[in-house]
Amino acid sequence: MDSIKNIDFTKKELSLLKDTDFLLAKIKIIEKVNALLVETRKELFQAIKKSSSNIPSELELKKGKISKGEYYRGLPYLVLDCPAYFSDKNIFAYRTMFWWGNFFSSTLHLQGESLEKYRNNLVTNFGNLLNKEIYICINTTPWEYHYEKDNYVLLDNFHKPFITNCNFLKLSKKIELENWYSLTDFSKEFLELLLTNLK
Repeated sequence: MDSIKNIDFTKKELSLLKDTDFLLAKIKIIEKVNALLVETRKELFQAIKKSSSNIPSELELKKGKISKGEYYRGLPYLVLDCPAYFSDKNIFAYRTMFWWGNFFSSTLHLQGESLEKYRNNLVTNFGNLLNKEIYICINTTPWEYHYEKDNYVLLDNFHKPFITNCNFLKLSKKIELENWYSLTDFSKEFLELLLTNLK
């Protein structure tokens, strides 16, 4: 018993420990968010079909994958990668994300061959992306999705040279959780904007 002397539960923790309603509600919430991402995927495929952008054909053939996890910065999340292509030398991914307690977001991630293919087009069309509440990742790693100032900052004029020289590029937008009903349109419209400016 000596090994548990340093373990203590607060009143709040004990209350949660006995609360089955929250966990059952969480299951239902995750199911609904998954269904929302399924609907979003349908709209994204439509946007890809309508686009005349020269994105790689393999992106159109890939089935948009929905994944979930429990521990992005300690909290549950779901992500839809659609369209998406990941390899050692090439990343072209459009990720729509739900992060428990925080936000919904959509993010374009270009790296390797895809970044080199579209970099000049994005620089040329840079002005079309300004003043649209788009964030750019300034982190040294592409695998963070929070909007703290060491990761994402609002896109501004001085980021044009950054795009010219970066090793990976992530452009992102977010909406509040209470605006869940607009996620499908939000994600589709952002993808359409990006595809237009990749040309």
